[in-house]
Amino acid sequence: MVLPKYLIKDGGGKKASERTDPFSWMIDGFSTIANRGAASYYSGSFTACGITWKLQLQSVLEEGSEKYVGLYLSLDNSDSKNSLIKETYKLFIYDQIQGEHIQKEGEDYFHSTSLDGCCCKIALDKFNSPKSGLLVNDCCIFGVDVLEASAFKLDKKRISESLSLNKDLTPRTYTWEIKDVSKLNQIVLYSETFDAGGYNWTIWLYPKLGTNKNLLVVVLDLDDAASLAPKTSVYVEYSLCLLDQHNDQNWEWTGFFDFAPFSPRRRSKFLSWNYVQDPSRGFLLNDTCIVEATVVVLGVDTIA
Repeated sequence: MVLPKYLIKDGGGKKASERTDPFSWMIDGFSTIANRGAASYYSGSFTACGITWKLQLQSVLEEGSEKYVGLYLSLDNSDSKNSLIKETYKLFIYDQIQGEHIQKEGEDYFHSTSLDGCCCKIALDKFNSPKSGLLVNDCCIFGVDVLEASAFKLDKKRISESLSLNKDLTPRTYTWEIKDVSKLNQIVLYSETFDAGGYNWTIWLYPKLGTNKNLLVVVLDLDDAASLAPKTSVYVEYSLCLLDQHNDQNWEWTGFFDFAPFSPRRRSKFLSWNYVQDPSRGFLLNDTCIVEATVVVLGVDTIA
């Protein structure tokens, strides 16, 4: 058996605590809480491997059309401050007839915004069955055996990458009308610059891509890419749209992208000119096409 130990890792120092016995939680009168529906219940706090924990029980855990009893190991919030805790443990539900456990071994990371680990679940029908031994005389026993815990001190100086997300996610839509399409001879067309999320953007249009004259490509370009700080990118949700002026059945390409100095622009999928010129579709009306770009700047990503 692996002996539990608690390691504090901060600049290489570490120490191990003494072995911790498994924690058992008996619930007598389980039907009282089960009849209340899909609610969560917590055991009292207990210490294992030098860290304070609780067990969380969901008497009715619904996943699709199936119902389960779910058991989680939860980190006590007071132990999560300024630490990232890696834990190896076994959750178990005791079979009182066979004298054995239904168990699940897990390994998780716990911190201030993620206090619950993996779930040991059992189908509700099986749990309630008199033959299973999991619920006997309305009494059940849950538990956890903590095998190993490691706490890593959170230090901003050691963060490898930081993503700062915006709270204002107002989309900016820019519409570009291109006239006399049949007379275009340029390799690439550029829209006017427009602002979105505090950055300047341009739409590029390739009416005839390279040697293949039957392809149309639309590109979203970050004009400010060269002025970004080193190892910095702008994380964006975007859409590029070719408007159907007749049927209102627009062609649209959407996605997420990190715009950076080494990757300042994002292409749409190639689009056939035969498809664009099909008179039944309305992409070309009076020899005019309309391209729209919608940009939402989600945040800025910086690599240390």
